[in-house]
Amino acid sequence: MQSKYLILIILPIFLTGCVEQPEIKFEKPTLQVPKTQPVVQKKKGSLYSMRGPSLFADKKDLQIGDIIQVRISESLNSNTKNKREISSDRNANLGGGLISQMDANVPLASSVKKYADKFNSYAGVNFGTESTSSNTGEVKTNLSETFSTNVSAIIEETYQNGNYLIRGTKEMLIDGQKQSLVLSGVIRPYDITPENSVSSSQVANLKILYIKDGEEQDVMKVPWGMRIIKTFWPF
Repeated sequence: MQSKYLILIILPIFLTGCVEQPEIKFEKPTLQVPKTQPVVQKKKGSLYSMRGPSLFADKKDLQIGDIIQVRISESLNSNTKNKREISSDRNANLGGGLISQMDANVPLASSVKKYADKFNSYAGVNFGTESTSSNTGEVKTNLSETFSTNVSAIIEETYQNGNYLIRGTKEMLIDGQKQSLVLSGVIRPYDITPENSVSSSQVANLKILYIKDGEEQDVMKVPWGMRIIKTFWPF
């Protein structure tokens, strides 16, 4: 009997030790090889061309593989309130006697009616149903989040109009807390500052993935048993 209790005590400790610890894989990044730029045919004529660089803007001439710093400053605010009330009342009655008069204008004799009513009271049909249902739901959400950081991204592709497709990753592992950040999007060369940086608000098709892994995330995570109960709980 004591061995069973000992197993129950040792088993959780053993399972806790088997939990995978967060780690970072230091792999060699894939090198981005610049594409061969087509030879620009110079044409005689005006010094200013719509296809050439702008005379009034500082356009960064970057290539595939160059690094750009992205200043991320995003905020998410949401305040919603939904309320719904649904109610339903239904009543149905069905009744009738097996013996009834043939013509409503011709009344039955008193003796016949007496026996007919007595027979219907025993052999008549009487059926009734009643149902009531109600459903009330109210949802309130109030969300306010801000996220600010800097990440260096690499130019992976150059479009025909001069825009750049960038992608950057950032991973940190400090005291068992792992933080991973992945960013991708399209930027214009005119939005790049002289410090070779761009704001996240100027990135088109911006995608940011931020993942935490560690003890802090384990505290905020809903236990798997509770998630299963919420999934199959019908009420």
